[in-house]
Amino acid sequence: MDSLLSQLDENLKELYRKALDADALLEQLQQQGQAKHQSIFPASSDFSVNSNRFMPYLSEAAEQVAAIRQSQQFNTATLARVVKQLQLLHKTLAEFRSAVSK
Repeated sequence: MDSLLSQLDENLKELYRKALDADALLEQLQQQGQAKHQSIFPASSDFSVNSNRFMPYLSEAAEQVAAIRQSQQFNTATLARVVKQLQLLHKTLAEFRSAVSK
């Protein structure tokens, strides 16, 4: 269990910096009249939050990891959802970085 939580924490730490940078860039683009999207992920995604920035999505995933840590138990569905959220964040942040650098 500790190993699993450590891996989840490492993912959250890695995503934190990337999400901060991406949100700052989105803010700049929006001030320039670009980045007019309503949300990062569609309503049908694995997130319950809806935002045009990355940090609220990362916060939702972090809250779930904290809940797992606090209860010291988890069900497979919760773990699968958190892992899928983290994968989605990694993928979308990488695609965003690639699109912006072109």
